[in-house]
Amino acid sequence: MMTPEMSIGRFEALAESYGGEIARWPEGEREAARALLAAHAERLSPVLAAAAQLDRLLDLAPAPAPDAALLGRLIAAAPRPTGQARRWIAGVGAALGLSAAALAGVAVGVAIGRPAEVAAPVGSESVVTAVDTSAALQDAIAEPSEL
Repeated sequence: MMTPEMSIGRFEALAESYGGEIARWPEGEREAARALLAAHAERLSPVLAAAAQLDRLLDLAPAPAPDAALLGRLIAAAPRPTGQARRWIAGVGAALGLSAAALAGVAVGVAIGRPAEVAAPVGSESVVTAVDTSAALQDAIAEPSEL
């Protein structure tokens, strides 16, 4: 795998931005930074040392506590939860929409599932067939080997 190239100026900018520990630098820059450091250790080691010294000084500095006015502004700017009534209405609206869609689906299914009525040809007699629903016929259908 080929190591991406980095300029000394880019190395110095990254050290200034991310500190003296290359492991804290952006992942895509680390491999090239290590390769450049190995090639130019005498020039870049002091850059990392200075950045590490600044890191230590910043770690020692106390973090300022936010003042009450800032906290008040943050709390006032936070989004408010929607009211219970709005959530209830939204839930009912969603339920009605789903119910209407289900009803429409059933109506379409019933309309498609109906057998088409076939008109008898003109001049022909209607034939009525009876369906035998007796137990003997049902048994014969269930057990065809007994026929």
